[in-house]
Amino acid sequence: MQDAQWSLLTRYLVDRGWTCRNDTLYAPHETMSFTTTEVHPDLALFRDRMSIAAEATAAYVAQSPGQSELHDDLVSLVGALGDLLDN
Repeated sequence: MQDAQWSLLTRYLVDRGWTCRNDTLYAPHETMSFTTTEVHPDLALFRDRMSIAAEATAAYVAQSPGQSELHDDLVSLVGALGDLLDN
């Protein structure tokens, strides 16, 4: 990990059930993963984009169990990003 923010975000996500293998974080339902190697990440932009995705999936939660898992993982990610950026 190149950036101290990645280390803190990783800790917040692991506390929410995410797993970290090498430089990759995996969501609890394994609906997504991302690497943590960018030197100066724009985590505010990342949170904004993931918030939009979480809102978009919310409409499909009742229709598809897969969407429910994706939505849960997105909400978890947005929450961890919020904790990181709000501190």
